[in-house]
Amino acid sequence: MVAGTAAIARPRATIWLVPVIAVVIVAAGTWAYATSFDGVFVLDDVRAIARNPTIRTLWPLSAPLAPPTASTVAGRPVANLSLAINYALAPPEVRNVFETNGPGSRPGAPDTAARLRRNARGYHAGNLLIHLAAALVLFGIVRRTLLSERLRSHFEHSALWMAGAIALVWVTHPLTSAAVTYIVQRVESLMGLLFLLTLYCAIRASEGKRAQTWTAAAIASCGLGMATKETMVSAPVVVAAWMWLFTRVRRLGTARDRRSHPAVLFAGLAATWVILALLVLGERRGPSLSLAAPTAWRYLLTQSDVVVHYLGQAFVPTSLVFLYDWPLAETLSYVWPQALVLSALVVVTAAGVIRRWPVAFLGVWFFLILAPSSSVLPIVTEVAAEHRMYLPLAAVVALIVLSAVVAARRLNVGGRMGAVAALAATVVVVAAAAVETRARNEAYWSSETLWRDTVAKRPDFPRPRVLYGSVLLSAGKVAEAEAQLRVAVTLAPDDPMARLRLGAALAQQRKFDEAIPHVERAAANLPDDPGAYRMLGEIYAAQGQDALAVANLERALSGMGGDPDLLVRLAMMLADSRDPSVRDGGKALGLAERAVALTSRRHVMALAALALAQAESGRVPQAAGTAREALQLAREQNANPALIRELEYRVQHYTR
Repeated sequence: MVAGTAAIARPRATIWLVPVIAVVIVAAGTWAYATSFDGVFVLDDVRAIARNPTIRTLWPLSAPLAPPTASTVAGRPVANLSLAINYALAPPEVRNVFETNGPGSRPGAPDTAARLRRNARGYHAGNLLIHLAAALVLFGIVRRTLLSERLRSHFEHSALWMAGAIALVWVTHPLTSAAVTYIVQRVESLMGLLFLLTLYCAIRASEGKRAQTWTAAAIASCGLGMATKETMVSAPVVVAAWMWLFTRVRRLGTARDRRSHPAVLFAGLAATWVILALLVLGERRGPSLSLAAPTAWRYLLTQSDVVVHYLGQAFVPTSLVFLYDWPLAETLSYVWPQALVLSALVVVTAAGVIRRWPVAFLGVWFFLILAPSSSVLPIVTEVAAEHRMYLPLAAVVALIVLSAVVAARRLNVGGRMGAVAALAATVVVVAAAAVETRARNEAYWSSETLWRDTVAKRPDFPRPRVLYGSVLLSAGKVAEAEAQLRVAVTLAPDDPMARLRLGAALAQQRKFDEAIPHVERAAANLPDDPGAYRMLGEIYAAQGQDALAVANLERALSGMGGDPDLLVRLAMMLADSRDPSVRDGGKALGLAERAVALTSRRHVMALAALALAQAESGRVPQAAGTAREALQLAREQNANPALIRELEYRVQHYTR
């Protein structure tokens, strides 16, 4: 077995404080994140939750365990399953309400926002429970580490308080909000919980009591973590580092000792890498990963700047940003001071591991957890992301608390006054962190406030401006959207999405001549994106240039053949154009029939388009019958009165 096989000594005078501190940790974390429950679904939440068909059912289990590709949950079945559980537990009347004007909502209804939040609260509750559980496990890990054989003589009387302080600061720290309040980043917090459980169970196994049970629990936690997020890859190595730095191998005794030997634990943990390898091989999350040597090198250089920025936010978390648009460093000269600092820290950590300095574990924890996404696996579309600091932050907090304790001892600050001062400092720090976290959560209350906050803090980032402009456009604030998108185009002239959104804003204000060049340039840079050609078609149609409109809509249709609305739009133009060279009743009839078939004859406009195409093709009696069917369906669905009057006119016109 290993050193520390005897159970941790539990002084009777203080053992009752363990559950008390645990309750305080839960209460503080709950208060800090109470304001997160009004957060809405944003950005990647849409594809991973709102448009994720695999979370709509829990059975067969193979459905939620096969998440969709090109989303945050791709290759992460355990995280996807947790979202499916949330979906199943949501109130049936709101479980499909993910946006104020989306499916399941009633546009314009006063309770739409309330229904959206009612659905989102279940997901936020799940995220908070995961975070609180992680904080409690962290509390246990720190306490047992400080009471391990190599540290017990130094921290036996302060381990409980130090562990409580570290867990309290971590659970309330604003930097964790990116992994808690941003719903889809449950992939980070859930992986974090499983990472912590793996280490905690491994520590308990090293203590000897029920070692086999704890070993099995550690391996199970590690396996689940591998199926939650790729960052879990470093967990077996971190466990090995803990054993190396805090224990020493002793001679084996009985056969039972052999079965619980660390080799069994390490073999089991290493075996879970097979799970991760299989998931990564089958994972398709879009073109975000880049392993090209030049890009990988520039990404690695940039991470020097990014990680130093993370460290700054750990100490002063007052300028947190939802989305970064961090440019890649060209050469080492751009980031040499940051690279020098981090290189020095890595060297010190490595030297500490070789010499078995216990404090080196904090460096191991920090660098190994950040390594997968900050060096080994470049993610060029997400160079920086605050949720990556979820677990590494614990090492920073632990170092601060440990340094404060050591400094106090060297200054001979002890006794009752020292304890009071330590308690007061902890309360002040935790309270300040919790207040800042509550304020940070409020930014998530709407997409508009979140993007406004991001743009205000990072005005030189073009991507957040594009997304902010898109949100303003959806909200009908067209002039404000145009202003943001013009700045985005200035910052990134070659960004096709910036130009496409600017074109949309200009078109909505009928500035067609100004909009067309932007949309055409976007279309040229996005040849496989039908949306740009669809927008061009609509702009030309608004100008009365039907030939150009049809040409662009047909190009869009080649990539969106299953879109009923596009089929209807094109069919109506072909059947009712004022340009004789454009009118084509036969082609319009085929498009309208496809739209009607796709919508099972339950789409009013598809039926209206079919009636128009039938009339243009000389099938007037059929057109009359189809128009009557469309009129009846419109009345059943309480359609717009103007549409109903138009259909009534068509019925009369076709039956003359």
